[in-house]
Amino acid sequence: MIEEKKIMIDRIPALQITCGESSKGVIVFYHGWSSQKELQSLRGRVLAAYCYDVIIPDAMYHGERGTIDYNAEASYPLFWETIFRNVEEASQIVAYIKTWKPRIPLAVMGHSMGGISALGVMTHCQEYNTAVSLNGSGWWDESERRFRAALHIDKPKEFFEIMKKINVLDPYTHIDQLNGRSVLALNGGADPTVDNAAQKMYMEKLSGCAEINSDFQTYPGLCHFVTTNMMDDAVQWINKTI
Repeated sequence: MIEEKKIMIDRIPALQITCGESSKGVIVFYHGWSSQKELQSLRGRVLAAYCYDVIIPDAMYHGERGTIDYNAEASYPLFWETIFRNVEEASQIVAYIKTWKPRIPLAVMGHSMGGISALGVMTHCQEYNTAVSLNGSGWWDESERRFRAALHIDKPKEFFEIMKKINVLDPYTHIDQLNGRSVLALNGGADPTVDNAAQKMYMEKLSGCAEINSDFQTYPGLCHFVTTNMMDDAVQWINKTI
């Protein structure tokens, strides 16, 4: 029987969804910009139905951690700050999982901002065996430029601090840290929110590395959504690679 409850991981509010059976692994799922953990409960339950336990944390400025005006131009620096914080807090979540479900394989997954975060977490946390990014990007530098162009916004006053962090954490410049592990990227072919060109270039770079198991799929005509087909493809990938 699938069970869901709220937990605190240090100071990070999260949903913990257990499959109620012998679990095949734990999946950490990161939500998108302006979302929150409760709005991802259905996706977590879908994953639990395939015999995975799931952790869905609230990102900074979301859910129990407060809200902001997500559409305001002034919030753009906070978008990147949230991604950086997701990566920085990943070790705390892994430490919790090791006490909750010791010696069990781990996967990381996310949608939109969560998909961008998932690839950062995968890059900088060696404990994860596999990652699935839904409508995300693994080339942060390129995506940053494309976001500002699409939103018609100037460089914010925090721009140099943002780029300093991107230069340190950008998955595109650390693909050697993925050796021996697996990455799947699933993107809508007509996504107007996260331009999938940057993801395509990131995944092309991964595909040239024999030590990394990777695959990139786009769904023609699909905008910034997660379909049942995407969830099915994600589960099949995790089943094979976790």
